[in-house]
Amino acid sequence: MSKTGSNEMTEGESSFAIRSRRESFNKAIANHDAKSIGAFLAPAYHIVTGRSDQFHGAEEEPRRWAEVFENDASVVYLRKPREIRVNESWGLAEELGDWTGRYSAENGMVNAAGVYSAKWQRAQNGDWLIQAEVFTTLHCDGPAGGCVEPDPIVR
Repeated sequence: MSKTGSNEMTEGESSFAIRSRRESFNKAIANHDAKSIGAFLAPAYHIVTGRSDQFHGAEEEPRRWAEVFENDASVVYLRKPREIRVNESWGLAEELGDWTGRYSAENGMVNAAGVYSAKWQRAQNGDWLIQAEVFTTLHCDGPAGGCVEPDPIVR
């Protein structure tokens, strides 16, 4: 039995709500609207980027995006969900999808792409928020210095 009270949804409604929020997140990136990005994130948000950098905190993420947008007017990332699975009674969901990115390097444009996974949790007010995202780069094409590999893991 769900414990979501008046915010109770069906799995289909939750999946639709998450897809809608993802589309709004994509629009915020396309419009270089860093201030709006925080509205999609849980307070303890965590991200592992496509090159394995890690960042933590919903307050930090809009600042990171603002810096990206300020430094590169051409940057755009798009996340396309392939699958959303929902645990309605716990208010949790998993989103699996594909991402593309385009940004400037010193000598031209870089096109990158890969896959991602996002964990969502429904807030008390009924909004779905992203708790964590993990991006894996599977393709990167661009000038020298445009596709920066992850730092090696030293053991």
